[in-house]
Amino acid sequence: MKSKIFFVFILLLFHSCSVNKYSNVPVQDEIDLSLKSFTEIKKEETDKKSKDITLGYFWGIGKDMYPTFEKHTFEIPKSYQRNENNFILKVDYFFTKDDQTKFKLYEWNENEKIETSHEMFNEKFHEIKKYITENLGKPYLEVYEDLEKSKEETVRDDVEWHSKNLNTFLFRFRGKSGFDQIRLAIYCD
Repeated sequence: MKSKIFFVFILLLFHSCSVNKYSNVPVQDEIDLSLKSFTEIKKEETDKKSKDITLGYFWGIGKDMYPTFEKHTFEIPKSYQRNENNFILKVDYFFTKDDQTKFKLYEWNENEKIETSHEMFNEKFHEIKKYITENLGKPYLEVYEDLEKSKEETVRDDVEWHSKNLNTFLFRFRGKSGFDQIRLAIYCD
């Protein structure tokens, strides 16, 4: 009898693994709070088997996200898409001619191959916030908008951390039509 129950359990386990091949990747495996040389970052992205999705031309970042953007002369930004999980994660890197990475932008989007629910985005947002708070301390600013009360179709939640060596901005966009997106900007200077 015990062997039959064990056999059924194993079958259910294999079935559940094959049904959902996607999973939530822990943020400590996704986010690097350091600003390494771009050469090191490129090697890490290659080792992770990330897909290079660089646009091939220069594009910029607004002052609201990176106030000192205009103080630097950047190479063409490099963009990578990480292997699929519950989310599609894209990371953009801005670096100078002398290989210094000055700005990173992480962006979590819906994985259309599975149903990425509002709850999954909510959990990921709070997981990211907790991870950064554990590493950088209490947020400098937190602003949350009420989607139900808003006259706008899309609202934005903001959390900011400022430390001696790093500035970090976490944004979450939520829409009445079901739109969800999380962005994390990291820079120093």
